[in-house]
Amino acid sequence: MSEPFEGTSDVEELRVSDAMVTNVVTCGPDENVTKAAQKMAENDVGSVVIVNEKGSIVGIITEGDIVRRVVAKGLDPNRTLVRHIMTPNPVTIYEDAPLSAAADLMSRKRIGHLPVVDRDGRLVGIITRSDIIRYAPGLLEILYLKSV
Repeated sequence: MSEPFEGTSDVEELRVSDAMVTNVVTCGPDENVTKAAQKMAENDVGSVVIVNEKGSIVGIITEGDIVRRVVAKGLDPNRTLVRHIMTPNPVTIYEDAPLSAAADLMSRKRIGHLPVVDRDGRLVGIITRSDIIRYAPGLLEILYLKSV
């Protein structure tokens, strides 16, 4: 896992913890892609955070990853393991970071799903572009216009 982003801001700004979702869908790196996709569908989410047996974040996969790295290549999702298509060491952010820092980070890294960790590095949530727009529509410009 890469070092979580901290960001800086004034005290009254919304924090990542204000907008994140806490029921993060996870799976192990040795599960097959079909199982991960089923978890996404059952929970109506666009990503799954990959954790090892200790619960540490080791990767992330999105719907787009499944399309580009499995379907488009004609791979069998029942025989393809998550570890082979996941993005390893995903970018993360601290739960107490400013929401604007999450928007800026997503824009700069061109990502739409950002695992959220506490100061001990434990997974505590996930935040998406949609979550940010829902809680702070004023950050729309940061999310989309900077990445163009």
